Order: sequence, then C-alpha cells, then structure tokens
Amino acid sequence: MKRIFKLASMLFITALVFNSCEKEQDPDASQALNKEIAEAVKDEAPIVNNVSENASTAKGSTGARTITLQTNTLSCPGGLCTSYGVWSTGVYTVWFTMKFNNGFYWSRGGKCGYGILIGDQNTGGDPGWDGNGGSARFMWYCPNGSNSAKGSGAYLQPYVYYKDQPGQYGNDFGKKYYIQEGVTYNCQISVKLNTGSNTDGYVKYYVNGTEILNEKIRWVTNDAKRNVNAVSLHTFRGGSQEYWKAPVTSSIYYPSASWDAL
Repeated sequence: MKRIFKLASMLFITALVFNSCEKEQDPDASQALNKEIAEAVKDEAPIVNNVSENASTAKGSTGARTITLQTNTLSCPGGLCTSYGVWSTGVYTVWFTMKFNNGFYWSRGGKCGYGILIGDQNTGGDPGWDGNGGSARFMWYCPNGSNSAKGSGAYLQPYVYYKDQPGQYGNDFGKKYYIQEGVTYNCQISVKLNTGSNTDGYVKYYVNGTEILNEKIRWVTNDAKRNVNAVSLHTFRGGSQEYWKAPVTSSIYYPSASWDAL
C-alpha cells in the first residue's frame, strides 16, 4: 500500500505543470515580499517527462523560446515564471542555453534561466532555515544599472536557498561570471541532496564549461522534504525597488533546455 501511494504521488508530481512567481529584494532589503501567481505563456514547447518507478527519477526537455521583459514592471507579471514537475531523491542536473538579446537593458538585475526546486521550494525571501526546502537558480546583476541607466559590467551569479543560508535572500557565495548582450551562454546547475542532518550534499554551477561554484551544502533536514520536485523557469526583473525596473522592453532567448536525474 505504501509503495502504491508513493508511486501515485510521483506520477502526480511528474504530470504537474504549474505557475509560480515571486517578488524578491536585493540582499540589503529588509522586507520579504509574498509570492504571486502568473500564467505561463501559451506558446510553451511540450515537456516530456519519463518516470522510473524503481529509481524515482524524471527527465524532460523543452525547445526554443523568447521571453520579453516588459517596461516598468517587476516580478512575474513583467516576464515569466513557470515550473515543471519532476522527481529525484539524489543528484539532479539542468542544462540550458541563454542569450540576452542585442540592446538588452540591464538595469539592476533579475532572475533568469532554468533552476532546481527542492522540498517546499523556498524562494522569494522565504529562507530554508526550517530545513524543509530550497532552490538553486541563476540571477543576473548589474551594480551600476537602474531604471534610468542601462548599466555595464553585468554578470551572472548563483542564487541559492538552503538550510544554512546566511541571510534571508538567496546566497550568491560571492561568485560571478561576466556576460554581454548578444552572446549565447551554456549553463548548468547540479545539486546532490544531503543525507540526514549532514552537510554532504552539493551545489554546482557552470557557465560555458567554467565551474563558477562547487559548494558542499545541507539542503534540508526533514526526510519528508528531501526531494527535487520541480524545474523552474523564472525570468523577470527584481528585486522590488523602483531602480530594478527598466524604461524599455528587453528579451532573453532560450534556445534549449533539458534536465535529468543521474
């Protein structure tokens, strides 16, 4: 009976395609913002997930898409937030390609790319301190950009929620990878879930084959939440303050993405 229940839960999670979004502030912000729900775009390419009953794994892929960031808008309504149901209790990896199209207005930054969600899927200023969940995503950041200045010197950085994160918002571990508009970047995020209350999991980030983060990590301490259950696609500006906005539209092109448990 227990095995049947577990299988039913796995199939439900794998079939689930849901939308989620968030508002987040920069690391110096003092106020957490609630999550909002936004519709996924209608031209989304099909996702194919294959579930193995014995291994409890799922994999999928998606085709090319362009996401336009709207003017003077933050969080999901100004871009796209969607997630795809998967399942793993061990190692999970997502690979994707991404290009900030020509003329991209950096402003201060935002969330971008595909990511990995764990347990309660903590994001949006909801730290993983209770040991029930976490997430690993990318963020782009431009220190001198604003709603009145395109900015320069933009870079990609990790953005990770987990049990031992030092602050309320995602940890970037001080890592960065400088980027330019009009260039395609091959990105990868890999996570390994920890065991018990041990710091024996890991998170790894790569851009164009360069390892930018390899960190031992304690994702969760609750056995019931020790699972990768979704791959996210979050693309939006913010932060929440006005200087994260942009006065023009810009777009990010995602040629392809795939994910799998190893």
